Amino acid sequence: MTETHNLGMTDTEYAQLLAQGYDPNLEHQLIELGESIDQARKLARIVGLTQDKAPETDQEWEEFMAVWED
Repeated sequence: MTETHNLGMTDTEYAQLLAQGYDPNLEHQLIELGESIDQARKLARIVGLTQDKAPETDQEWEEFMAVWED
């Protein structure tokens, strides 16, 4: 059974992040390891964007750099 956590985002934001490969469980694990909430979300998003393959198109690189620079 999966535990539910308040991620502090709307359903729309959550759905958009999931489409990009975001893993809320990874974010929660990073928080448990001592990362700040913002840093954990950023790291989880970066992993999601790169887990299957490195960014290849200009749009994929723009998404990656937007998260990286945030």
